[in-house]
Parts: sequence; C-alpha cells; structure tokens
Amino acid sequence: MASNDKITAVPNTLGKEIGLSATWLNTHEFATFAFGNVKHSRDAKLNTRQGVVEVNLMKPDFVLGDPAARIMMHECHRVFYNLQRRRYGLLGGQTQVIDFVGISHQYRSSLRQSVGRLTRLLHDEEKAPGVNTDLLRLLYTIECVWHLVEFLVLDSNASSGAVVTSLLEWIRYHFPTPEQQATELLQSGTRDLEKQEDYWPVVKGLILQGQTMVARTLLRVHSCSETRCFQAAEQLLQSLPVYCVHDGLSVHKYKAQWQCWRNNVRMLIAAGNFGAEPHLEEVLRLVSGDREAWQNQLRQATCWYEYLPGFLLYTDSSCRYYQLSHYAHNCMRDYFEVTGRSREDPEFTFLDAMVLSVMDNDLPTLLANLQKFPDNHFSAVHITDLLYHAGLLEDSATGDGDDGEARSGGTAMPHGKLIHESLLYEFGSLLMSEGTYWLLGMGYLEFSSTEGLGAREALLARVPIRHEAQALKLIAVARKHNYPGVVMEICKVLMKRNLAQRRYGSALNWAIRSRDSAYVRDVANILLEHYCNHGELLCEKMIANLGSKMFLSSRLVFLKKYYDFRQLYRQLEYAQAAELLVSLMDSKIVPSYFWPCLMADVIPLLEFKEPIIPSRETLIVLDHLQMDLVPMLEQRQETLKRQKQQQDPGTVAKSLLGLTAAANAPRPDPMETEEQDQKDQTALIPKFSSNLLNNCTEDLINLLRLACNRNLSRAYIIEHTSGD
Repeated sequence: MASNDKITAVPNTLGKEIGLSATWLNTHEFATFAFGNVKHSRDAKLNTRQGVVEVNLMKPDFVLGDPAARIMMHECHRVFYNLQRRRYGLLGGQTQVIDFVGISHQYRSSLRQSVGRLTRLLHDEEKAPGVNTDLLRLLYTIECVWHLVEFLVLDSNASSGAVVTSLLEWIRYHFPTPEQQATELLQSGTRDLEKQEDYWPVVKGLILQGQTMVARTLLRVHSCSETRCFQAAEQLLQSLPVYCVHDGLSVHKYKAQWQCWRNNVRMLIAAGNFGAEPHLEEVLRLVSGDREAWQNQLRQATCWYEYLPGFLLYTDSSCRYYQLSHYAHNCMRDYFEVTGRSREDPEFTFLDAMVLSVMDNDLPTLLANLQKFPDNHFSAVHITDLLYHAGLLEDSATGDGDDGEARSGGTAMPHGKLIHESLLYEFGSLLMSEGTYWLLGMGYLEFSSTEGLGAREALLARVPIRHEAQALKLIAVARKHNYPGVVMEICKVLMKRNLAQRRYGSALNWAIRSRDSAYVRDVANILLEHYCNHGELLCEKMIANLGSKMFLSSRLVFLKKYYDFRQLYRQLEYAQAAELLVSLMDSKIVPSYFWPCLMADVIPLLEFKEPIIPSRETLIVLDHLQMDLVPMLEQRQETLKRQKQQQDPGTVAKSLLGLTAAANAPRPDPMETEEQDQKDQTALIPKFSSNLLNNCTEDLINLLRLACNRNLSRAYIIEHTSGD
C-alpha cells in the first residue's frame, strides 16, 4: 500500500517561507499553521503579513460517503443496534444466548453484497468509469479479514477443532480464479481439453487450493483418463485421508493413516509409475506434501498465505488454531525465500499483516492494524464490538476475561473495554459530523460510554441541515431523547435561513417552534417594521391562526391584536375596531417605533359625526400622544440637527411622508411599487432604521390633536345631554 500513498500539499503561503507546524484536534483531524524559528533579520519582511493567519484543517477522506456504501452502512448499523439491545437485555430478555458467529455472518453478507454491486458496476461499460475501485478493494480486504476472524476467533467450536476445512472455504472465496477457469473449461464443450495451454495450470491451481474434487473432474475429461497412471492418480486422490472431528477418528489414528497414504504415493512416484505424465506426477508430488514441489509453486503465488490451506490439507489436516501460527510463519518464510521479499517490502500489505496477526491470535496487533486501515474505523469498530461482547477482550461486558483468553488461546487484549468505548465514540462522532449518517451516529454513541451519551446532544445540534424535512427529523429525534436545547437551536437555524430568503411566514413558524420568546419577538418586529416602511402586513394567514401561540411573546400578542384591528376595520366594524385600537394603546406592549402608525390609524376613527370613541378613551389617546408620540418628534428633530452639523446642509434635505399616506396606513399603500419593495433590505434583520421616525411629523401631531379635540367635544356633549 505504500506505493499507493498520496502526498497532499498544504496551501499555506506563509508556511512555505518559515515552515509548518501541526496540532491534532482529534484522532482523525489535525490543523496546520505557519510556524518557524524566524530570525530577527526577517522580521521586517514578515511584519507586512501580520494579521493574516492561515490555518488548514486536514482529515482523511470519508470513504463511507460513497453511494455504493450507503446500503451497507445502514444494514450494518441495524445489525449493530440489535446486537447491543440484545446484549444489554433491551430486546429478548437477559437470559438469551447470542449467536455471535451468525451476527458476524450478517455483517459479512452486507459487505459481500456491496462488493458484488461494485463488481457488477465495474463490468458495466457505461457505469464503470464512475465506480470507486479503491472502495471495492477496501471492502474486499475488510471482508477477507473479517471472514478469517469469524471462524478462527469468534467460532469457539471451529477454533477448538480442526481449522483446515474453514481455511479452504475462506481461500476458495477470496482466490476464485482457478475455480472460475475450471468452470469455463468444463463448459466450453471442446474435446481434448488437455491441449489447451491453461489446462494443467488450472489443475495445479485447484490442487494448491485443496479443491481435489474439481481437479479430479478435470482429470477425468483428459483423453488419457483411462490409462493406468490416471486411474492410479484418481484412486490416490479419492483415498486422500482428511481429518474431521465429527467422524469419531482420533488424531493419532488419522496421522497413521495419512502417513501410510503418503508413503504409498511417494513409493509410486519413485517407482516411475507416473513418469509418462510429468504434469500428473507433479500434481501427486504436491498432494504428497513434497517441499521442493511446493516451493516451486510459491513463486506464482500472489501472497504468502494463498497456498497455506492447501498445504495443510495434504500435510496436517488435523491442524488446530493454536498450531496454525507455526505453519503460517513457516509458509511466510518459504515464500520470502523463494520470492526474495521481506516484511519490510511495500508488497507486504496491511492485509498480509492482518492475516498473520489473526493466525497468530494476536488480537492487540490485529486491532491496531484495523485502526490504521483507511475505512474510517468501520472494520475496527464492528470487529472490536463483536470480540468485546463475545468475551474475547479483557474486562469484557460479561466479566469473563479469563474465559475469553482461554477460548482464543492467544494474547489477551489489555484495556479492552476502554478501547471498545473509545472506538464507538470516535466512529459515532465521525458519522454525526457527516450529514448523511447522523442518525446512525446517534446509535453508535448511545452504546459508547457516558461521554458518548453526553456528546450526542452537542453533536446533534451541529448536524448540517440541508432541508426542512431533515430538520423535522432532527427535531423528532431530539424530542425522543429529551433534548429541548437542540430543538431550540435547530429552529433558530431554520428561522435565520428563512429570514435570509425573505420567507417571513416560515421564519415566524420556526421561531414559534423554538419556544424562544426573544426570537419570536425579533421576527414579529421584522413584520411590524416592514408594515411601518411599506404599509403591508405580511403573513396574514399565519397571524390569523396563531391561537394561543401568540402568548410566547408580548410583541407577537401585539402583532395578532393589530391584525384583528385591521380585520375589524376592513369589515366596517368601526366601533369594535376603535375599542381594540385604544386598548392596544393602553396595553403597554406597543413598540416605540409603531406609535406613528397607531396614531395615524386612530385619526379616521375620530372624525365620525357620531363619535365611536368616548371621551374617556379620547383622553387616553391624547395622553399617549403627549407621552409617546411627541418625544419621537423631538428625537427626530435632534437627529436632523446633528446631521446638519456634521454634513453639508444641502445633502441632508429629505422628503417627509405626506399626511395622506399616514391617514391610509391601515390599508396597503398603493403608491409603493414592487421595485421599491425588493430594494428595501431593512426587513431582513431585526434592526430598526431611523427612517421610521419620518412617520412622526408635526403635521401628524397637529392633525391628531385637532381630531381628538373635535371628537372629545362631540362625545362630551352627547354623553352629558343623553340623560336629559
């Protein structure tokens, strides 16, 4: 894998001059920044760049984000989650027996399906360019190691007995070329197959992998299959002793039979019975375990363990797990001697090292190598979790650390529980940082540790929100786990996003969902300010259906009541509209910037010949006129005076709003154009512009005083003469 390493250049300009330094942020991300032992002579040169800090965040690619891996990720998470629930008694009760080998097989089935899908896409000419071949090799490697761990480590029944049969099945799946070539030869239907160049290489390849049944089938279609030497070879291959635990044959008796059989084969070879067929003789030398013949074939092997199961079949098919390490090291030594390689060569891959650690039953080395594998800790997390729950790590969940060591018969795993929890925590945190798998990350963090449970709330609030449907799902999960702060944070994000897109109705809706009175107030202020600037009340349908939600904020209560006033005014219910408007003025919830609008709204209601506003309410209007509106006019005059002192008098002249626009404020202003509305950006943020004071003019105040006096006199006369 070293030959495939990629070098990534850090785009740090200052770092090229003085050097780079780095610091780890977490286990899979670090930051680089410019830092070096700069001499004083260079200080002058670097001073011009002070204030410019370049920090580069570096982390490995998230390979599991490939679309081809999504189905596998969800299936593996389902298997993982069900295992945790069963292990901790949340599903099926406390006394159930868990089949860890069956669970491992479910994991591997998902991996194999993903490998199959990628392989089919790779063979499709149209889709082949888009296939991630690195991911294909990665998943293949994971499945290869996982399969080996399954029957050597997890399956106590298999590891306590002979392991050769399982090894043959494992090598057959991961090196399928000889079997595929044999199938093609047998299905070709041609005569004299032995005349084809690949006939004998395929037969030898099958023998090297221990597939004697298929090899015998190919030998029977040989044109000379009826000759004496071929018949003798058929009988020898058919009578090959293979140890099986369930046959009731002791190891000692098996070895005696095998020794007798091997001596017979070697005697026939030495007698020259197969001299007429050198290829057939070589096949029988391989079957008899001839060391020189096997070393000659090792030169053609792609890795050191490719022919190990076949060699064990013909030399010691009763080999147990604790004996496998000895044979593995001998085979690797012979492979290196023949090929001239070593463990330090780039050709000795991570897969080779992990296979050796499994055959050595060296779990610490295996898990250390798995964590170095570029699969974002996918294999390390799930394999470690299986080993932990199966009791094969120290301080396991069952508390049977000694029993786990006895089962595995190899190196104990120190601090197994801490490693298990830390891997789950890191993997869950990584998935939470990826927008696609945040829900899966919640599941892994749930069973990591107390720290992981606490981290879920913080990480859930940081999940990138792509659309509102995802936000609703996030809120549902947060409420399920009782995270009110997360719900509030998500609603705030959506509220701000909708405000930036000028979708005020959705912004108000998300502000209400957040249950944060400050954000509800801010959105209500935006709607009210927009009305002050443009004479148009936005989101009327939503405001009409607020119901009890309006009590989240006093500003929202005011907005709803002002909407009700406008509706009464439009329905010509002037008396009720006037009563509601006066009650709003006296409610102490009126925004200070909204007084000009309220005062402009009350003027038409004061001009009725038959007063609809009694004298007492008229005095209330006059009181607010003097206490609230007049100070606004004085503030505006002081602002204009300061502007004249700071700027040229000719540049501060501004046109004031006319009295007609103020009087018609309850209805949309027909003079406002759509172009002006689009140019006005003041409604995007809860910041009140000074031009709101332009609504407060001396003409408005004088007209309001005059209307109040006329209405007061009429109301006073009517109220005091009605009794007469």
